[in-house]
Amino acid sequence: MTRKVLGLLALLCAMLFTAQAYAQEIARLSAEYLRFDGTETSSSTAATGTTTVPGTGGIRVYSKTVFVPYLSNSYGNPLLYITISAIGDNHGGESNFLSCNVDGPGGTGSLGTVCNPTPSAAIDKAPPGWTTLTHHFAYETTYGSNNATRQSSGDGGGGTSDEHDNDYYYTWCKPVTPGTHTINLRLGNHSGASTVVPGGSTVFFEKAFIFIDVSATPPFGACTKAAAIPAG
Repeated sequence: MTRKVLGLLALLCAMLFTAQAYAQEIARLSAEYLRFDGTETSSSTAATGTTTVPGTGGIRVYSKTVFVPYLSNSYGNPLLYITISAIGDNHGGESNFLSCNVDGPGGTGSLGTVCNPTPSAAIDKAPPGWTTLTHHFAYETTYGSNNATRQSSGDGGGGTSDEHDNDYYYTWCKPVTPGTHTINLRLGNHSGASTVVPGGSTVFFEKAFIFIDVSATPPFGACTKAAAIPAG
């Protein structure tokens, strides 16, 4: 009887230990808001980057230094999760690009600091190290908006592609070591300061919440590439 009890206790302890080892708590290190005062964050500077030096260009629009604690149940280095939730605008059919880096030199991205897991360009046409948050085709025609018809200059002076008030949400994950780290966000566009499309080339966001979270390294995937399932 005693052996059975001891065996059951050992099994229970093993199960509890395993459950504790797999437990993942996401802790919030920072929660801040930006541009709830009638102003907007804007950029008319082109996003740039190469596969060897990604995440350059644009302008730095957010920077926050946090302390990442040592997490004893981590299977490796802790993971940072950087999230922006905002309202995005873009003029002149411009792509609204955003780049994240951790400890980038001077706040600019580099191969080891960008939050994108790979430095390659992608189908969204963003340069290496960047992600497209919003993009709308510039239709050279009139349209209606907010109880007004036959508009051709947008409701904010951004041309016929003056696409205001779009969902703007993205989360990056980034393995880091315990200690102090600085998270930077950069905003850029496709064409730079000038464009042949009416309305200019400026991109914006406003009413933003920016969250920085941390967790121990998950045992079954830690900012690692998922296996692709073949189409069909």
